[in-house]
Amino acid sequence: MSVCKRFYLATLGFQPSNDAVVQKALHSLGSGSLLPKPDGRGSGTHCAIDRNKVRAHIESFSPSISHYRREHAPHMQYLPSDITIDGMHKVFLQKNPNMTCSYEVYRTEVKKMCISFTKLGHEECELCESFSLHSAEHTRDNLNQTCDVCIKWQTHIRKAGESRQEYRNDSATENCNSSHVMFSADLQKVIMLPRMESIKTVLFTRRIVAFNDSFVPLGYKTTEKPVAVLWHEAVAGRKKEDIVSAFHAFLLARRDAKSVTLWLDNCAGQNKNWTLFSYLVYIVNSDEISADEIRLKFFEPGHTFMSADSFHHQAEQSLKKAGKVYDFGDFAECVQNANKGKVVVKEMQMSNYFEWIDASSSYKLSRAVTRPYLSDMVMVKAIRGSRHLLYKTAFNEEDRLLNFLTARYLKSGISAPPCRTRPRGIPQAKKTTF
Repeated sequence: MSVCKRFYLATLGFQPSNDAVVQKALHSLGSGSLLPKPDGRGSGTHCAIDRNKVRAHIESFSPSISHYRREHAPHMQYLPSDITIDGMHKVFLQKNPNMTCSYEVYRTEVKKMCISFTKLGHEECELCESFSLHSAEHTRDNLNQTCDVCIKWQTHIRKAGESRQEYRNDSATENCNSSHVMFSADLQKVIMLPRMESIKTVLFTRRIVAFNDSFVPLGYKTTEKPVAVLWHEAVAGRKKEDIVSAFHAFLLARRDAKSVTLWLDNCAGQNKNWTLFSYLVYIVNSDEISADEIRLKFFEPGHTFMSADSFHHQAEQSLKKAGKVYDFGDFAECVQNANKGKVVVKEMQMSNYFEWIDASSSYKLSRAVTRPYLSDMVMVKAIRGSRHLLYKTAFNEEDRLLNFLTARYLKSGISAPPCRTRPRGIPQAKKTTF
């Protein structure tokens, strides 16, 4: 049917003098057809992203297993703080100029691989997070006493408050003096050497893992200095025997103190295990130190911010200020420069490592009237002259007796262990892999 073009355009709401839209529509029709072609959007060929190539590139940065809060993140891997996802993504695009991969896709792959970065001060409590997400109706001010999540969180937050108050009390200036020292202790997050952000080759090299087990005094006006016990993976690792050797080095550095209190997190592999408790019985009854009493106090998991974290931040700032940290000696110098240089640095040698033993009796523990569980303990105390420990499951309760040694060690005591004779060493595969 023939119609007036101007009338047709005006009827459809177009400018009567401009027929471009009609002409364009007619040109897109098939021969002899008045129906438009199907929408072709989304039907073209796509440039598929090779996810395996992205993952291989992420692995080339050699993420390390966690030695920080391993109990709460057993499957996590960590990259040091001198690496960022943005920098990794830029390097990937430079190496693969013909491959399209957005930052969001790259970041998603990093997340899927359970890789995290060692950013200080960004830890969150998993239990508090699960509580906040489990129900919109169950809030802090409106707990449901029939809900298991609410009841568990209520107990958890109460214990967190009690431990924080106890920590504040210990941080009071009048409680800290030369005869009664109070420190917090923690192992710094993943540190890899060398650190040279400007040299990209270093980022892909299988670097050496360094360790900084820091013992930092409580309180702002204390005259005590932090003690940084340093070593690297060629000398020793992060097994409980290695951590206990770091504790031993610290206590020897404070051998004249009559009483020692240490605040720790709940990491079972480092700070709460029977090997460490056996060591407490040995050291408090030895003549290597003067202490008549050693206390270990534990934070509630997820609420463990302490003075050691502040010192680790200072050490991280010192590393960034140095720019290039070539070897372990440079790393020790950076730690020494933290806290305005007021740090006692102890570089561990082979003679400082001992084969500490677990002298506990599983038979005795399993048959105790009230079985002591490590996870429930908030304080453990060793007293000179006793081969038992005292412990608490709440800071406001009375001490309980912890009789855990085997009959042999309970009768004769724990003797000094042999010194380690050979270093841990670096696997050959790591030496040859780039």
